[in-house]
Amino acid sequence: MTAKTDMLRVRDVRDAYRLIGECRDLGSDPALWQRRVFEELAQLFGGTAATGGEGRLTRDGAIVPLTRFDSGVPASGRANYMTYMREGGAAIDPFLRGLRPARRRVVVRSRPEVVPDRAYYRSLVFDRYLRPGNVHHRLGSIFPTVGGDAISMLHLYRPRSEPEFSSRERALLGFFHQELGPLVGRALVSAAEPSPTSLSPRLRQTLACLVEGDSEKQVAERLGVSRPTAHQYVTALYRRFSVNSRGQLLAHVLKRIARRAWRDTLTG
Repeated sequence: MTAKTDMLRVRDVRDAYRLIGECRDLGSDPALWQRRVFEELAQLFGGTAATGGEGRLTRDGAIVPLTRFDSGVPASGRANYMTYMREGGAAIDPFLRGLRPARRRVVVRSRPEVVPDRAYYRSLVFDRYLRPGNVHHRLGSIFPTVGGDAISMLHLYRPRSEPEFSSRERALLGFFHQELGPLVGRALVSAAEPSPTSLSPRLRQTLACLVEGDSEKQVAERLGVSRPTAHQYVTALYRRFSVNSRGQLLAHVLKRIARRAWRDTLTG
């Protein structure tokens, strides 16, 4: 039987949805909404250090950070944390490497569930970075976002003198990330999304026409190509931005930057 202290509280759910609402308000700027996430997580979990961001998984299971944020890292451990990040500690950290995403589902694990004590305390990462930084109790959450290899990572840690993360705290982190994760790359701009500058010249021109309100027939006329070719360009844009319709494409594009700035980017 689950103890009441292990269950999510009404306040937990309310706080999670409040934070998601704040993120949506800041959603057009990935730096703003992600910074807000980690600031609030550090407070929601009682002054816990919160780190993470977006990344990509390599073939060998390492996480390559795309963005990184932190809040609540003690002043005594900040220099050590920055060294850990600068020297690629996240890529070889056995706990982070052991967190594997599941399709459209959040995965939440404590450190002992991923790496046994014997292997963890003998690791180079623990000896070089984590022991000096007093990083002891750890709880991580991973969610797949934009594309097949992009992920959102939330990581909480406490020093040895603090209590282990409770079942309720684990449930709260999982609930929050399961609600937030599907919004990344949609209502919340992701650092892993394709940008106009990564498109071929023809696709940039096609996207510029669509932003201006042209139909596929008008796109073909403006670009001097056949209508089937223009349709192929539009379909390629749908695939590139993971949308299924012109409306979704435009909503996705115009969410991210002002119309004039996009037009300058696309035609410049």
